[in-house]
Amino acid sequence: MKFHHLTMALTFASLSLAATASAAPELKPFQEEAKAKFDESMEEPLKAANKACGITLTVASEYEKFDAETWKGRWHYGWCVPVLEEIEKMCASRPAYKKALAKKLKSVRCLFSGVEARDKKDSSTVWTRKNMSVKDGTFIFHMDKEQANLNVAAKEALEAALN
Repeated sequence: MKFHHLTMALTFASLSLAATASAAPELKPFQEEAKAKFDESMEEPLKAANKACGITLTVASEYEKFDAETWKGRWHYGWCVPVLEEIEKMCASRPAYKKALAKKLKSVRCLFSGVEARDKKDSSTVWTRKNMSVKDGTFIFHMDKEQANLNVAAKEALEAALN
């Protein structure tokens, strides 16, 4: 019986280590640099949003999917800042939305994958908005360097999720 418990414990430990390893993929040096810049750039907007809303949001991305060539000449982290700015503005100036945000929103994920293809008839704002959603307490933004009017799209996505 003791052998069976030891085998089960070792199996569980192995599964836990495997899950931990897969949760944090190894980044290439340029991805590590990009992530560090992202993390640094999110500090102030995140702090402001959390203060205005009276909550503790987290913000993250998926830098294993970051491609420096695709984002060359662009501030990749600048696509996520408007999301936090709109959360802050909503909490600071719209009490009913602040209350709803405090209940519903827990995190923000600005992703380099999963971007919905742009329909020829879509304006850049409409296309940007199609790549934003709130699901299970997370504001999800699939980012592309060609997106525009990020603040407007983020505001619309937040209003749609809360109404």
